[in-house]
Amino acid sequence: MPHSFPSNYEEARQSFLKAANSVSAEMDVCLHSEKGFQGEDMAIDVAWLGARDASKVLVAISATHGVEGLYGSGCQTAWLQEFKQGSLPADTAVMVIHALNPYGFSWLRRVNEDNMDINRNHVNFEAEPPVNEGYEDIHACLLPDEWTPASQLKLQQQIMAYLEQKGVRAGTRAVTGGQYRHADGIFYGGTQLCWSNRQLNQLAQKYLQHAKLIAVLDHHTGLGPSGHAELICRHPVDSESLALARKWWGADVTSPASGESASEVIGGNVRMAFVHLCPQATVVSIAMEVGTQAQTQVMLALFADNWLYQKGEPHSSQGLAIRQQVRDAFFVDTPEWREKAMTRGLAVWQDTLTGLNTTAV
Repeated sequence: MPHSFPSNYEEARQSFLKAANSVSAEMDVCLHSEKGFQGEDMAIDVAWLGARDASKVLVAISATHGVEGLYGSGCQTAWLQEFKQGSLPADTAVMVIHALNPYGFSWLRRVNEDNMDINRNHVNFEAEPPVNEGYEDIHACLLPDEWTPASQLKLQQQIMAYLEQKGVRAGTRAVTGGQYRHADGIFYGGTQLCWSNRQLNQLAQKYLQHAKLIAVLDHHTGLGPSGHAELICRHPVDSESLALARKWWGADVTSPASGESASEVIGGNVRMAFVHLCPQATVVSIAMEVGTQAQTQVMLALFADNWLYQKGEPHSSQGLAIRQQVRDAFFVDTPEWREKAMTRGLAVWQDTLTGLNTTAV
């Protein structure tokens, strides 16, 4: 059957719940305390298929970066729509975590209700959080008083000058690597574990303590060539987990630690948290990262979004225009992009189940 991507969070949630209920999935709901952009309820919804004590589990996550849930939710729902009862390999289960960051999904933001990037937030806050000195150099210029063509041009010029001074790699790391000092800044990791990650920890404790082998698929967009799916694997270079990732998914697997990836090495990563949350299991985690627009356009959309929620009015005409700009930066609404993203996404799901089935525990 032809599959489609949702146009907004509420549509995504209803489609997901319908698909999950149609295959008699066991359901769980973590209701958010706030309302969405249109006043709707927001929640992390979980669907479980297979035996609760299965030793092999596929965990599929959408909307770690909220707006990217347009892609991730579409893949999750499409897989559920294709699922046939009794088709899972023996001793294998699937846990589908829909909208880990429901606020960001509903409001079409990458961050959560606290302006946190929850994919920089899963760190040990009992210790001193990482210090990003490079970000300290540029924070002041990233949040102008007004968002006008002139202020945007000045910001772009300042960023380009910084990249020329530090080098593209070091400059990009400073901007995107995560920072823990400026709550009004970008890629902010917070000062404590956020609501979404507290829910994730509880879900891992509730569902995954029997598992011996866990594959984590975290759906992302906004990095790399448009339509191409890079499979970013943050496990150590010589680890069993990285070796299994390359065996299961092939040439599209890249390692930031080896310098192969379009992504920088970052801390506080959500999918890598499963390594610590499930110490009894071998965990193999990847981000399915589908490219959209040029990186300069994606970053400008993030700067605009941050300005809007610090100094602008989200429901104003300017706010709605920036909301559309952010949507466009993380979801390319063309038939070609949608088909390519969906086809590759479902293929990765299938490869993952095959990899789990053929790996001894």
